[in-house]
Amino acid sequence: MVLLKQSLQQHVLSNNEDVWVWKQSEKEDFSVKSVRLHLGRNIDINVAPNSFYWNNWATAKSSAFVWRATDEKIPSAVALANRGMELQETSCKICGEGDEDAAHILINCNFARRVWEAVQIWTGLSMVNDVSNVYDLLKKTTESNKSRCKRKILHAIAIQTMWLLWRNRNDKIFSGRSRTVQMIIEEIKDASFLGVRQRSKHSSITKQQWWEFSFDL
Repeated sequence: MVLLKQSLQQHVLSNNEDVWVWKQSEKEDFSVKSVRLHLGRNIDINVAPNSFYWNNWATAKSSAFVWRATDEKIPSAVALANRGMELQETSCKICGEGDEDAAHILINCNFARRVWEAVQIWTGLSMVNDVSNVYDLLKKTTESNKSRCKRKILHAIAIQTMWLLWRNRNDKIFSGRSRTVQMIIEEIKDASFLGVRQRSKHSSITKQQWWEFSFDL
């Protein structure tokens, strides 16, 4: 408040009439062309947008998180450091190996790898082998040789897995609470089961069938 008051006191007001200006080109009127030129200097507008599949069998919160993670826009240590935040270190707080970016937290961390191995044993689909980023992992679920419904289920499970890996990371950092791989797997099974039961027409799937991943769709 003191700094704000000092700044306001130092500001000199004029008697000129207030006007709107386009800050990127104050000598010219605002135009769509000027916006396009400004954006063209800062981003590659010829690059195709991220084609994220919004799966309504997953929660909106987990889907929004993974959507941001595909573009490395979650507040990982590396992302925060790149935004100018002063951090003592950017290494992973779960395994201590490698810089903590989205791909590391959700795929490459030793703990995450063990979780994905358990998911793969459960679902019968290899998800993280030969993938290095979140987008490719999701693509692998939608391009598997399973039926359309099972591909959607696997995609929802992948989203739920990444969301719970992120929550586990936050609990470890901010609360000092750690989960085992088995605890994470049980949460993934429970949460994804409820999601499919509540948001799809396949409410006849029993919990036992889901936990054994033994059902025909």
